Amino acid sequence: MGRKRTISRDELMSAIERVARRVGAAGLSIDAVAKEAGISKSSVVYDCESKAGLLAAFIRHKMAQHREVFAEIQARHEGKPNTMLLTLIDKCRRVPTEEELEIALLISASMGEHAECREIMREVISGDIQAVAEQAGDRKRMLMTLLALHGMAFLEFFGFSRFDQETRDDILDELMAIAESDPGANGD
Repeated sequence: MGRKRTISRDELMSAIERVARRVGAAGLSIDAVAKEAGISKSSVVYDCESKAGLLAAFIRHKMAQHREVFAEIQARHEGKPNTMLLTLIDKCRRVPTEEELEIALLISASMGEHAECREIMREVISGDIQAVAEQAGDRKRMLMTLLALHGMAFLEFFGFSRFDQETRDDILDELMAIAESDPGANGD
């Protein structure tokens, strides 16, 4: 009995993730993903074209998952000034899991190897920066708040520092107070 010809996109992304966790971004290959997924190599090539395509598809998939959670949090802040920044701060309240930290390092490694992967992340971060700037009354202050937030997240996701929940809440409460003190672009 041969391999299945096709699988769902989620199943393919899960296979990419399992292989990448085992062998890292450098060891990821179309053949390894095909074997992991139980499909033909040509099916993976059809969907992703190359190793860079595998990684780019995986990053897009993870960013889509991130945005689903983000949208749920954002709904709680809808109509308030600085909605984007408030949402980003609240999104950081939960301590990242070990799995999320591993994925962040995998994505980071892929950005070092592939321009398309860097571009995907650049677009995401640039979009956040643009939205914060557009919504802010005091653009400079809100961008500095965003920078502090990203600094905290990057320290954790790159394994340089971990914040216990109390420290995390204290920092995020301060950033939230700054964001909430800004009247927003409309001066509400």
